[in-house]
Amino acid sequence: MSVVRHIVLTLPVLACTFERANRSHVWAEPCPRTPLCCDVRRTEGTADLLTELHRGEPGFAPYLLTAWSPVLAAWDTVTLPDLARLLDEPLALRKPRTGHTASRQLTWHFAIRNTTSVELNDDHWFELTREVVDVTGIERDDDPAACRWAALRNTADGLDIVATVIRADGHWARLHNDAYFARSACWNFAHDHGLDGPPPITGMYHSSPAGPNRGISGSSS
Repeated sequence: MSVVRHIVLTLPVLACTFERANRSHVWAEPCPRTPLCCDVRRTEGTADLLTELHRGEPGFAPYLLTAWSPVLAAWDTVTLPDLARLLDEPLALRKPRTGHTASRQLTWHFAIRNTTSVELNDDHWFELTREVVDVTGIERDDDPAACRWAALRNTADGLDIVATVIRADGHWARLHNDAYFARSACWNFAHDHGLDGPPPITGMYHSSPAGPNRGISGSSS
């Protein structure tokens, strides 16, 4: 299994003057005592979210781990505004294709933090990313019209997956119970890789909707 090589994420020169005091993700709820702490939220601006996440941890150089498009693998660097523009392109095309203007809060963010003493490498994070985007409906396997997404390493112990919920064909993604299935993917991953931590609360986590076939693809659509 291969991982897209590191792509340096950069802010425009003017943006570097932003105050960098608040670097940590604000979790919507207290993080449960699980090996991988997960949180799903929706926001209104992809560019603002990427800028917020880029200020993740002092001394850690953020990078793009992988994304929906293998074309990005050919880039050495990408600015946050350019990445946001690429992620948002399906939103801009929605009205010409469907006649409907997209509504608000179309940026999807899944934050994962490793709370264990076991260090995860990029292969691990890549595997988990592919599972999450599949089971949530962000990008099902072999779906050429799926959502656009990017997996970002902004901290040493975590991963951020940012996506837009309008598909490439202009339709809404079907993300019913996406938080539930994303957390299930995290628990399955933690169990499969022997991460320490207590078992989940009964009834909180279930098997992936993909069933026993949880294979990981080494390439993006």
